[in-house]
Amino acid sequence: MQAPSGYILIKEEDLLKMYDHIRQLSERIKELETRLNKNSSNSHKPPTSDGLKRTIQNNREKSDRKPGAQEGHEGKTLKMSDNPDAVIVHMVEGYCKCGKSLKHAELLHIQRRQEIDLVEVLTKTTEHRIEVKAFSCGEVHYGEDEKYIPIQYGSGIKAMAVYLNQYQFIPFARQQELFQDLFRVSISDGVLQLANEKCYTNLEEVEQVIKEKIKTSPVIHNDETGIRCEDKTGWIHNSSTEQYTFYRIHEKRGRVAIEEIGILPAYKGICVHDRYSSYDSDQYTFKHALCNAHLLRDLKGLVEEEDTPWAKKMVQFLKATNREKRYKITKRRQDEILKVYEKIVRKGLREEPPKPPPKEIKRGRQKRTKSSLLLEVFSNRSMDILRFVFNRLVPFDNNLAERDLRMVKLKQKISGCFRTQKGAQIFCRIRGYISTARKQKYSILEALQMAIDGAPIAF
Repeated sequence: MQAPSGYILIKEEDLLKMYDHIRQLSERIKELETRLNKNSSNSHKPPTSDGLKRTIQNNREKSDRKPGAQEGHEGKTLKMSDNPDAVIVHMVEGYCKCGKSLKHAELLHIQRRQEIDLVEVLTKTTEHRIEVKAFSCGEVHYGEDEKYIPIQYGSGIKAMAVYLNQYQFIPFARQQELFQDLFRVSISDGVLQLANEKCYTNLEEVEQVIKEKIKTSPVIHNDETGIRCEDKTGWIHNSSTEQYTFYRIHEKRGRVAIEEIGILPAYKGICVHDRYSSYDSDQYTFKHALCNAHLLRDLKGLVEEEDTPWAKKMVQFLKATNREKRYKITKRRQDEILKVYEKIVRKGLREEPPKPPPKEIKRGRQKRTKSSLLLEVFSNRSMDILRFVFNRLVPFDNNLAERDLRMVKLKQKISGCFRTQKGAQIFCRIRGYISTARKQKYSILEALQMAIDGAPIAF
């Protein structure tokens, strides 16, 4: 058959191949556009991957609360001291208009005004004079049992050095400038490093206490983040409660690290996490509570990519339920919330496209849509997702662990990596001690000085 003038004759099988090729290209374009549109608000990508040029829409909704401190918030207003370090009396002197001396005027009252400032000398030098005595037998006795060192830095300066390095992430060189400028003290790299190591050694037992306290807590938060250590990718694992923080660096992220750390294998309470598969071992006996902030980002990505109706409803449902958690949720209301949740999931399953007929199914694992994969999570793990509804101790998200890990990422931004495994271990132990002390309202500098002196807080 000859095609008319100006037309090209195409075989039906060639046309089908073209349609199939166009379909593949369309799917590839959609996949690339989806990948390009991923950011920290609609996926699990970290905020650092968003870049500086892109404006990311915040997932937070506007509430009816006024800006600033809320009712009941503990204020930070300066308060006058009942025992000031120094008192200056400003006497009334001179003469009145009537010609009388103000020295003899009646004293009505005294106004108080206080000023807080730095003292001129921030360090003090204490000299220890040690008696050395002996009898005729030749035995020598010393007035102090410690090893004799002519001059050394005290635990206060060492605690400050540890605080600046491990909490404020100030490198040794800048610490030395700070000590010279503020305290007129010249301090070496060796002293700074030994202060960190001494604090680390003295906190060994405290770290075990924190670990045991977390293991017996009713609800714990777990997360992990990658960091470079000895030119390899390592993982800092975090277990947290409202009162305790524990860090441990490990070369692995998954099950091997969890088993060696030893908190979750013996844990019996509720573990809040980010749906990482390593937490789902049948050998573990704890209950799961999934982070709904991560699920909301997954749902948001689904809405932006495919405008999925069930995902929109689930976003509204989860946000409304989280707002309702501020108040006491009765047993009856819990049942109602569960029914609404299950209704949204069932409707989503009905809206999913039908499976292809058996003849068209190819060998191997069949590709599934993102909607069906996320629906499977919401269908199979309803109690893990709604755990915050049925237990007042369980929060809506895993923000506690993420806040505790945020400083690890800040450390990475400043230092880039850990050059040695020992340095990473020092950071994890001291940082866990500082975070725990802060959560329990202890003075951080005093807590570190106690650790340097060998008598850290027992918690």
